[in-house]
Amino acid sequence: MTSLRESPIRRQPPNRPGWLIPVLAVVGVLVVVGLIYAVVAMARGGGSSSDAASPEPSACVTTTVVPGQSLPKPAKVVVNVYNASGVSGLAGRTADEIGARGFRIGQVDNDPTGRTVTGVGEIRYGPKGLKKAQLLAYYVPGATLVALDRKGTKVDLAMGKGFNGLAAQDEVDAALTQPSPVASGPGCSTP
Repeated sequence: MTSLRESPIRRQPPNRPGWLIPVLAVVGVLVVVGLIYAVVAMARGGGSSSDAASPEPSACVTTTVVPGQSLPKPAKVVVNVYNASGVSGLAGRTADEIGARGFRIGQVDNDPTGRTVTGVGEIRYGPKGLKKAQLLAYYVPGATLVALDRKGTKVDLAMGKGFNGLAAQDEVDAALTQPSPVASGPGCSTP
């Protein structure tokens, strides 16, 4: 028997394109740079996802506010007094009483909208009359503030069927000077 000697088969190296080695080198460098960046970011505390998920809450501050300090004086408010109740003479009587409280009186008439207001009344105002309407609301408890798209600072009081007169001046004074807590700041939740 003759022995056959096996000789190892030599394979020729595959033909690789000339651009492959430089591309692999660039990819390797980018991977190393990315790993270094990640390690540095984690060391600085920027890589923790739990930190990003729960940011530090902003402060919510409670302050005491006295309503009368931010509202105008009655002499600075012009009120149009309208009867929307159907009760004869109500606008004239109420205009006299509001004027006696220091407000300036504009028009006194039946409600020009022709609506019948069933509640206490409506205090109508434009954007520039908001603070003046808020002041008048202390004198007419239960009235609804109604924002209108109109110019000027005049406010309208349209008295409805539920109107029983103005609040007593001592009650108005007490409400305007009663301090109340108000939460403000970006961390406060709004109801």
